[in-house]
Amino acid sequence: MLCVFLAGALVGYLLPWIVAPSAPMSLNAYDLAEWVSLHPSQHHTTPPLHTSLLLRAHLAFLSVLFAIVSVKGQSRLVLALSILILAAAQLPPPEFVLDPGNLNYRQQFGLALTSLVAGLLLLVFTRRRLHSIVLVFVPLFGIIATVHGLSQAFEVYASLHTRGAIGLGPWILVAAYAGCTVHLASVFFRSRTQLYAEVD
Repeated sequence: MLCVFLAGALVGYLLPWIVAPSAPMSLNAYDLAEWVSLHPSQHHTTPPLHTSLLLRAHLAFLSVLFAIVSVKGQSRLVLALSILILAAAQLPPPEFVLDPGNLNYRQQFGLALTSLVAGLLLLVFTRRRLHSIVLVFVPLFGIIATVHGLSQAFEVYASLHTRGAIGLGPWILVAAYAGCTVHLASVFFRSRTQLYAEVD
């Protein structure tokens, strides 16, 4: 079931977050993060490129969640490959090597590295309590990042007198994050019920 929610989260991330009359201006989360990073005001936020960070962080969140899907055997290799792909998708363009001081490129590289390291570490360390904590807090952070990131990005979008509406993407992503939390709660209460039944 958790895999279904994670697949839904990826779909939500890739679907348009802002829908505009002009097709090129209908942007998904990653494209919106890149577009917002070009606005001069975003280089003076604390931290710099704060809105882009909120929009891009979801791929790092998903890398972490992919790492704790309960699987056995060779399926772990598939998850490791998924984490590598998500991390690679966040890498900045090759120009980063020639311009390491670029804040936008540094943010992309930092998130890619975080996704890779955190995802692979959680894939190795399989403590159930640690995974439960991750399943509680990461989706919560994801929902907060979605709401605040979209709100701030939409303000920048509207400030340029560009017409647009909120797309389906963020709604699906929030629903997927909520589904992860509900899934954890159901597993927890089911295990507690079984424990009490054994005691009785």
